[in-house]
Amino acid sequence: MWNVQMRNGLFLVGLVLLAMVGCDGGTGTDGQDAVQMKWSVEKEGIAGGALMAATLLPSGETLIVGGQATAGAAWRLQDGALTDETVPAGKLLNWASVGADGATLVVGNGRRALWRSASGSWTSEDLPAGDELWGCFAFGANDAWAVGGDEVSKDVMAPRLLHKTSAGWTSVTLPEITKERQQARLFKIDGHGPNDLLVVGDVGLALHWDGTAWQEESTGTAENLVTVRRLGTDRYVVVGGTATGFVLVREPDGKWKKVRDSMVGLSGVDVFGDGTKVWVAGSYGWMEEVDLATGEAVEIDEPLTSDVLHFVLRLPGGEALAGGGNFQVWPNAMQGTLLRYGP
Repeated sequence: MWNVQMRNGLFLVGLVLLAMVGCDGGTGTDGQDAVQMKWSVEKEGIAGGALMAATLLPSGETLIVGGQATAGAAWRLQDGALTDETVPAGKLLNWASVGADGATLVVGNGRRALWRSASGSWTSEDLPAGDELWGCFAFGANDAWAVGGDEVSKDVMAPRLLHKTSAGWTSVTLPEITKERQQARLFKIDGHGPNDLLVVGDVGLALHWDGTAWQEESTGTAENLVTVRRLGTDRYVVVGGTATGFVLVREPDGKWKKVRDSMVGLSGVDVFGDGTKVWVAGSYGWMEEVDLATGEAVEIDEPLTSDVLHFVLRLPGGEALAGGGNFQVWPNAMQGTLLRYGP
């Protein structure tokens, strides 16, 4: 996240990136070479702003959200073309989640939640909290969650967890949190179902919902946990870090283990269909494919951008997207960058 990284001094220089091109290549069963896959620049210098998140719409198109600090933006991506979406006016948009009913929840800064219907119309809802909302997860239009923080005094944040039901949005009372994490922002939320949700945030904070109560978990780190994705049927993968990064796995019994260290802080992760590997992305255009069983990784041969990559999205057929922007120019206008993994 751009302001998280700015506040923690992520933008170091002089890192050396290593290694080999990741691919889904090889020889096909008919003896012919399989199609070689690689990362390439899809779009750069996107004037609408930084790209913060992407999700697949029911139509099969990709929705990307982001924008400038004072002006949220959204785009649809189809066949390599970005089309602007007309969204309600407001601040930067940070995350998106599609519910089972086709309704798409988008959250960002400024205490508002946006909904995009399956037909493409947008509506805005005022929220009782959430100066900064960095993550959301929607089961549907009447069952959704949003996470972030409120600035309770200058440069002092308080974690915020919001829940949407048919009665509207409410601020959820959090469990008692260890002292050093009481001012932590919450960054992302994901879930396997209504009785299994995981929230991650600043200084190693993680909260788990078992259908009855929220409980803080011991993650083994005091570094920022930036993004969580559900893994398999009952596990989660988490990435984060500041000057350097890491990949963690949360097991079904609530225990956490580190799978891999990274040279830079990581912001984005998405899971291969069989749950054995992930793509991760972060500062300085860092991209690598990580085997979760062994911790081994294949990196791209050289960075395609110096921008921070904030998300990774796996696409049907084995392709993927990664996006971010030149957050270092803040408070000047940001520009977005979009990468694609494919033939």
